[in-house]
Amino acid sequence: MERPEPAFGVNLEGPYFGPGRWASPLNYLPDVRQQMALPPRLTIHDVTLRDGEQTARVAFTVEEKLYLALEMDRLGIPSIEPGLPATDEDREVIRTLSGMKLRTRVTPLVRVREDDLQAAIAAGAPGMVLEFGINPYLVKYAYNLTPETLIERVVEYSRRAKDEAGMYVEFMGWDTFRIPSLEYVKRFFGEIIERGRVDRITVSDTFGMAHPLAIQFFIRQLRAWFPQIPLGLHIHNDFGLATASALMAIASGVDEVHCSVNSLGERAGNVATEEVAVAAEYLLGVPTGMRLQGLTRLSQMVAEVSKVKPATNKPIVGSRLFEVESGIIIHILRQFQDTPIGVLGMMPYPPALVGQAGVEYVAGRGSGHNFVEMLLREMGRTASKEQAAAIVERIKQTALVLKNGLPREVVESIVAETLDGGAQPARGGE
Repeated sequence: MERPEPAFGVNLEGPYFGPGRWASPLNYLPDVRQQMALPPRLTIHDVTLRDGEQTARVAFTVEEKLYLALEMDRLGIPSIEPGLPATDEDREVIRTLSGMKLRTRVTPLVRVREDDLQAAIAAGAPGMVLEFGINPYLVKYAYNLTPETLIERVVEYSRRAKDEAGMYVEFMGWDTFRIPSLEYVKRFFGEIIERGRVDRITVSDTFGMAHPLAIQFFIRQLRAWFPQIPLGLHIHNDFGLATASALMAIASGVDEVHCSVNSLGERAGNVATEEVAVAAEYLLGVPTGMRLQGLTRLSQMVAEVSKVKPATNKPIVGSRLFEVESGIIIHILRQFQDTPIGVLGMMPYPPALVGQAGVEYVAGRGSGHNFVEMLLREMGRTASKEQAAAIVERIKQTALVLKNGLPREVVESIVAETLDGGAQPARGGE
């Protein structure tokens, strides 16, 4: 990529800038990077087919799960959670996917129950996420167990999964972040790591309550206690912190994050697959091995089968993310279009990076002379200053009536009427 000319002695040089990339240089300052413990690679464990299906009113058929799982495999998502092996439909999905030569690891959710374990082994799953709520209040009041009994079961099930089926075993203790005793957490996980046969410990901010700084503290504490075991994070978005907290966890030593496409999941949903993948690569420089260009298509597929459409301004995959109406933004984009910076002059990343179509200029209430100049050039028309001003005003007034952007044919009609029909600038409520 050609380097842009320096601007007033300031150069764009460093890992934050390159082909299709202009991230914040602050992310790469030595004083910032030395506070991070970034993994060499991030594993996205996608839970759309299990936790995403727990979204109220969402249900996937066997065929739909297979359809989405194969698309996730094509994108290079390293690990997927296709469901619970205790149900007939999910067991069929797990068995089918496990029998294919996929790059992704098929890793169903297995509750600490005998029937779940046996079903996962029988389905031929190569791995599992063994899970249970470890908050002592859940253990006591919801399950009528003791921590000691639960630890014994996790140890037993992890060993059996290894010994009987050679499975990858990840233990997820959910509702970890509401436990008021760090010593309890240390003892619980310590026993499982020492006596069980687990490949990874995953902690869960089940209600998305921990501040990102608290996430940093907790992950660093776990790393200090258990430096030999890989760590994962499962997190929900109840307070809108999920992506920020996931990035903080990655920067603190986590190398796997449980994610869901379009943030599907209980209540406010899980942290979004598309947000974590793009932010990890683009902002932190941590590779995921995923083909990011396929994220928008995957989002559309999930929206179609789930019947849950993401907001049009949803980060990464929103259908209107790259629509531009403001005159000043159009002006800046036009000024940069013939430079090495290009669209990055006024966009966070190139639309093509995530499979979006590109920047679209919208005629609406915020349109100005820059838009009209561009429009006239595209139409091969010329206008006086007075006529151009009249077109701008007509567009603004029409947008107020429609409460929306103007279709192309309406805009062209306004231009034709103004230039050919002698239309005058709109006044008042015209």
